[in-house]
Formats: sequence, structure tokens, C-alpha cells
Amino acid sequence: MKKEPIAATIRALSQQLPNNWPLYSFVTSNPLAGLENLRFDEAIARIRKDIGIDGYPSARFFQQARERGAIDQARLEQQLQDQNITLTVEESLLHIKELESQKTQNHLLGEVDRHMIKWLTVFLDEGSTEWGMPNRDSGFYQAWLSTARFDRRLPNRQIISSLPGDPLETIKHLTSPYHTEDLIPILRHHLFALPGWVGYIKFRTENPSDWQDAHPITLEDYLAVRLTLCSMLDTDFFPPPNPSEQDRKELDKLKLAWLTALERTYQDTLIQKVKNQALIKQNGTQTMPDAQIVFCIDTRSERIRRAVEKAGDYETFGYAGFFGVAMEYVHPEKDVHHKSCPPIIDAELKATEQIRTEDHSQAENFDYYNSLKKAIEKLKFSLKNNIPASFGYVESTGFFYAIAMLIRTLAPNLVHRLEHFVSEFIGHPEYFSDIILSTESSDRSQILNELSTSKKAEIAYSAFNLMGWDKFSDLVIFAGHGSQTANNPFASSLDCGACAGNKGRHNARALANICNDNNIRKLLAEDYNIAIPDDTWFLAAEHNTTTNHIHLFDKKVPDTYREQVEQLKENLRTAQNYANLEQFDISDGNQKASRIEAGRRASDWAETRPEWGLSGNASFIIAPRALTANLDLEARSFLHSYDWQKDIDGQKLEAILKGPMVVTQWINNHYYFAAVDNEKLGSGTKVTQNVTGKHGVVQGNGGDLKCGLPLESLREDDNLLQHLPLRLTVIVYAPEERVKSIFAANQETLGKLVENEWIYLMVLDPETETVNSSLWQSSTTSLAT
Repeated sequence: MKKEPIAATIRALSQQLPNNWPLYSFVTSNPLAGLENLRFDEAIARIRKDIGIDGYPSARFFQQARERGAIDQARLEQQLQDQNITLTVEESLLHIKELESQKTQNHLLGEVDRHMIKWLTVFLDEGSTEWGMPNRDSGFYQAWLSTARFDRRLPNRQIISSLPGDPLETIKHLTSPYHTEDLIPILRHHLFALPGWVGYIKFRTENPSDWQDAHPITLEDYLAVRLTLCSMLDTDFFPPPNPSEQDRKELDKLKLAWLTALERTYQDTLIQKVKNQALIKQNGTQTMPDAQIVFCIDTRSERIRRAVEKAGDYETFGYAGFFGVAMEYVHPEKDVHHKSCPPIIDAELKATEQIRTEDHSQAENFDYYNSLKKAIEKLKFSLKNNIPASFGYVESTGFFYAIAMLIRTLAPNLVHRLEHFVSEFIGHPEYFSDIILSTESSDRSQILNELSTSKKAEIAYSAFNLMGWDKFSDLVIFAGHGSQTANNPFASSLDCGACAGNKGRHNARALANICNDNNIRKLLAEDYNIAIPDDTWFLAAEHNTTTNHIHLFDKKVPDTYREQVEQLKENLRTAQNYANLEQFDISDGNQKASRIEAGRRASDWAETRPEWGLSGNASFIIAPRALTANLDLEARSFLHSYDWQKDIDGQKLEAILKGPMVVTQWINNHYYFAAVDNEKLGSGTKVTQNVTGKHGVVQGNGGDLKCGLPLESLREDDNLLQHLPLRLTVIVYAPEERVKSIFAANQETLGKLVENEWIYLMVLDPETETVNSSLWQSSTTSLAT
């Protein structure tokens, strides 16, 4: 067998591997990506053959949802009938419990798995140890060949000396005794044997980074080593036989009926809300608001947008939180660069900081304290990892660490305030520098030139164009978002998914700078017919999703706007109080208690649930704000601004559906599968997790690398789910024919998501005042029904 078919087979199989992003840039993504050409239930059955997942919620969860009123009795009875299930509701739930009790036990790690995990752990380490695996710069396969020959725990080590130097040649050599048709099941079995580790290898190969450049690893490397270990340990290449699937199919059928009833119960309430809102006629003339604020489409923005609009005369918009600036940010505090745009697009730009002439002294102050901090951290790392010095380090610093932990435990809000004071004293790049956007070479090592004025104008136009926005108030704010937590390996999962698991503040700053440039404003007016008034000023901000504080980066604001900005700050503090009372469920209206609770959650090292992130997400609404204003959507809806009257050819809507909507579907599926099977598609409880290699977590002292959210991001306690796992409901406020034509033109991508029931699609037609939902109901109904 030639190498080319083997390489092609590996590439094809890799498209079905779950993605596994590193902790420092944790992005929620559909773990079943690549299977959208199958129906949702078929994809679950397909992946179960490889890694044995539970693809649906448990009987215990369905019972909880029913007790909460989240499943309508009539809806459930209808679903059982539609699935030709003759059992009553009670009988069906009891039967689900019986079938669940008969499930086979989870597959335990074998000897090959344990050896693979050992070698992957040491090779993929990203700076947690002083001594790295030898020869890592040669790649995983070559490094293993040179080192494993000295591992006395491995039998038959003489096999290593007979192997080719090329991993594909090794795979070809080891599989040569088997028939050609055996190749796919063999490679599939071994790729999916450790889906967490292999998913991270896939991430490394698809996302260039300094670590991958220095220590390359490929799926071919992994397979060559694994198959060699099978030979050395005399383990069969073939997967073990699957148990009978008959009971499993019956269980899936029952659970799918319950799941669909749960989803349609949610839709009934949501649809009624937006239908009623759609019937409210808007006034023909409206005065300009005091300020306009653009938030990310993130579900957490839904709550803060309501609060901001309640606190003052403000208009809010929803736009993907990278603000259309597809960039890689060079971080001056951490000496690293990270992607700051959605995973589905390339970071075409590099963003660097340029110190403003008048702020050099503040920049020097920042550099001094930042250098001091890095030196201390480097010293601590060396002492902790140097065996002789570590004993003295513990003896000399243990007392002070104990005091610090005690203070964080007993007075976390005080720590939060102290951290804020120190942070303000040292400063941030936002205070003394500006974002400079440049294009770069393909090897990411050389900045070529600063982005042209015309390209910057395109970025600004794209933002205003997609949102259908052409009238500007005196102040316009782009508010990125980020979270604040302590002792949390999954901190980046709470940051902006549109910024690849990073904070969106720098993208907001970049767009604000662009829009304040008079040359760009001139181009926008001449080439794109977007007239920004001379007295409009753009500001960047960051929404802290843990505390709901909105921090304005207002250092450069002209004095003529200062009074307006100060009033805005005061109203944003009021909005923060409104949002916190709701978020923390403080029913007596005690605003001081809400502020203390927010500070505690941000700084308490023992808080396993600092905030809920995107837990609860269930719908994506593409519409003008008028359709959702004043509606309490319980922070469960992604909201993207869109004006159908300013999009005659449908290009704007198509861009939203192919971009932000697809990303939200990934997020929705990630939360869904982590909730229904946290062991295989989540990461278990934080209590017993250990960080490995700085890039991932394992449970206990080893095992497969975890690839999803921890239990604490999904459950209120060990048993009660906070996140109700539902497939995404997409609501589009636009003419029905326009939506149909977009899905028809993109049948193999968008169309498959609807046809194969990965999402629900509902269209509210403003011209005919009708509702049409291809999966929700079979007929079209009037909005007034």
C-alpha cells in the first residue's frame, strides 16, 4: 500500500475528530463537527461507535426539566405519538431509566493508551517543566524513536531499530499484513482511542504557533508511534467488537422525543414573545440617543443591554465581538501573540501597540512594573521546579501563601478592590498606546506594512453595513467583553468566543481608532455613502461579564465630550447594579450586596462557579433591536443587529448566517454535548482536575486530555443542570423568500444544518406578517395568531 492513500485517509478521518482547544485560548466548538451531512441522531450514533458517547440528556434531567415546567405535557404527548411510541409519558420515562441501567460499562484505558499518554504528556508540555523531552525539535515521531529505546517498561524494544524514519512509511509497514479495506477501521479506531489528546494534536496542526513551530507533531506521528506500541505490546490493531445496538436505538428514540418536546416548549414561549413584539408599530420619527453602544452577540450581552437601555437614553447593537477586525494581537504584558478573531476565519492582520508621544512616562512605569512582575514569576517558577531549592522555597514562603489564601477565602471582595487599585496604578496599554494594524508575511515573523486607509475603511463599512446602521449619535462605544476569575483553568472559556477565547477589548480599540480617523471617514462618505458627523466620537470599552462593570477607555476623549462621558459612566454603574441584581438573583434589590457578590466571584480562589458564561444558550435572533427591546430573554439568546430594509440583495444576511450563526451553532453544540456527556465531551469536576502542560486538564493524575467544559460550568450542583441542553433555534426577521434563497444557495453548509436538524429555523416575515418554521411546525401562521 502506498503512502498517499494512507495520508488521504488520515486527512479525511481527521475532519470527524472533536476539536480540542488549549486552556489559554479555549473556544467552544461543535465536538461532532464534520458530521453535519448526517442527521443529528445519525451523527450521534456514528460517533458513539468510536468513543461511546451519551448523545442525549439523562432520564434524571428530563424529570427535572418537567418538574420545572420546561417540558409541556401536550408537546411531549404529541412527540411520543409522532415517533410511534405507544407508551404514556410516565411509562416512557420509566423505560428510559430501565434502558439506561443496562448500558455497558465505559472502556478502561489499556496498556497502549497508558504508554501513549505518558509520551504525549512529556512531548506536548508547553513550559510547565524545567527539563523537556529530548529531541523535541525533530518532531514527535523522531523524538520518540530516539528516546523510547531506553524505556525499560517497553517490551520488544528491538522493533524500534527496524522502523523507517518517516512516520507514513512506518504506518504503511505496520499495516502491510492487512487488507486494503481494513485500513479505515484500523486508523479510525486508533485516532479515536484518545480523542482528547488527538483532538489537541489536530488543533496544533491546524493553528500555527510558536510551540508547534519549535516542537512539531502530526496525526501521522501519533499513529506511527501508537501502532508501533501495539506491535511491541502484542495488541490487536483492530477495535474490539461493539455490543448490540438494538436497545441503544430504542433508548435514543425515546430520548429524542423528550428532547424535541423540551425544545419546542422553549420555542413556544420565545416565539410568542417576539411575535407580540413584531406587531408593535414603531414611531416614524425618533430622536438620536445620548450614546450608541455596540455589544458582542454573546448571550450575556442580552442582560446588560436591557440594563443599559433602562439606565439611560441609549441605543444598543449586537455584532460579533471581534468587531470585524481579524487580527493576531501581540501582547506587551505577556510577550505572546494570540489570535483574536473567530476560529473559522484567518487572522490576516497583526495588532501591535504604539506608545503615544505624550504618554511615554506612563509607558515606562508600566514597563518597569511589568518587568518586575515577570522577574518574580520566573524566579518562583525556577525555585518550585528545582528539586534542591524547592524545599527551601516551601519553607520560606509557605506562611505567606497561607496568609494570602486565608485573605482570599475570608475577604475576596477586599482582594478584588485591591487588585483593581494595583491594576490602575500600574496601568494598561490602553492608557498610553494605540493599536497599529499591519499585514504580515506567511511565516508570521515579519511585519510588512501598516494597513492601508482603504482596507481600514472596508472594516468600518462592513461593521455598519451588517448592522444596517447609518445614523450616529455624539458618542459611539464598541464594547468588547472579558471575564474576571481567580484560580480557574477554564478562564478563557468565559472570555469572547469571537476572539478565539480572548478578551475583546483590543478589537474594540482597533475599530474605534479606525472610525475616529478623518481620512477614513472621508472614504466612508465617498465610497460607501456612510456619513459620520464631525461631532461623533468613537470609544472602546470592555464589559466585565463577571461583575457587569463596563470600563471605558476614555484617555483620549476630547474635553468637549467629558461631561457626556462622565454622565455615561454614572449610568453604566446604574446598569451594572440592575444586571447584577438579576444575575445573582438578589430579590430584595440590595445593590450594595450585588456589588459585593460580584467582587467576591471575581476574586474568590475557591469559587467554582464565578459566572455562568454561555450556559443556557438556546437561540440566535437576527433582527433590529426593536424586535427584542424590553423583552427579558433570560440571557439565553444571541442577538445580532440586522435591518432587512437595508439589505435588498440579502448579502448582509447571508454573511451573518454563514459567519456568526455558524459559530453560535458550534457554541450551542459544545454546551449541549458537554452537558449530556461530561465525562467524554466535557472535563468532569474542577475539584479533581489537574492542569497538564499548561494547555489542558486531566482527571486525577492522568488519562485522556479533556476536551470540554467542566461540570461547574453546566450544573448548579452535582445533579441539577443549569444549562438546558437544546439545539439552537434561529429566528430571522426578514422576507421569507430572501431567507429561503440564501439557504438554497448554501445547501451543503447552511441547508444541511436545517435539513439534518442540527438547528431549528424560524422566519418572521415583516412584509406578510407571518411566521414560518420549517422544523417547528408544518404550516405558515399569521403573526397575530
